[in-house]
Amino acid sequence: MSEIDLDLLVQGDHRQWENFVRQVSPVVFSVIKKTLVAAGRDEEEAHDILQEMFAKLCASNFLLLRKYNPKKAKLTTWLAVIARNMAVDYLRRCRSQYCRMDEISAKGAQNEDTSLDADRIMLSFDLLPARQMMVMKLIYEKDMDVKEVARFMGITEQSVRSMRHKAVVKLRHMFEQK
Repeated sequence: MSEIDLDLLVQGDHRQWENFVRQVSPVVFSVIKKTLVAAGRDEEEAHDILQEMFAKLCASNFLLLRKYNPKKAKLTTWLAVIARNMAVDYLRRCRSQYCRMDEISAKGAQNEDTSLDADRIMLSFDLLPARQMMVMKLIYEKDMDVKEVARFMGITEQSVRSMRHKAVVKLRHMFEQK
């Protein structure tokens, strides 16, 4: 695989774009697919989100790609976060459409039950920032340790611990308010 030259890519170089798509598609598609499948959605929907992501990267003369800072994260990590955010946004759009229909059918049957159920917990997890969410999923769903998560995300172990701590604090705060 040849190295991606982002300067040429954002200038519209066709070969760089093909190289870029060929190299990052597997990583990006994997993140999108895992996010959708974990939420019980069809893997085929991941292809649409992948295309939407590449269109977003090209939009406004590659504005989003121009914002990439290699000093802050590896390109694949940065793209994985964008991909996951787009998949989560897609799931939220789907869920909100489903929830609105659910509310219409349940109108009038107001239940004051404040117990926490799995749907409310998942909704709360969706409110976490993407990187915190990724850390929580890798640790608690994939049973990875801090060192493995750090290596996977290309960040320090201390960053992983910090993100996990912030996520737990935020979740506790959200559940205390309910």
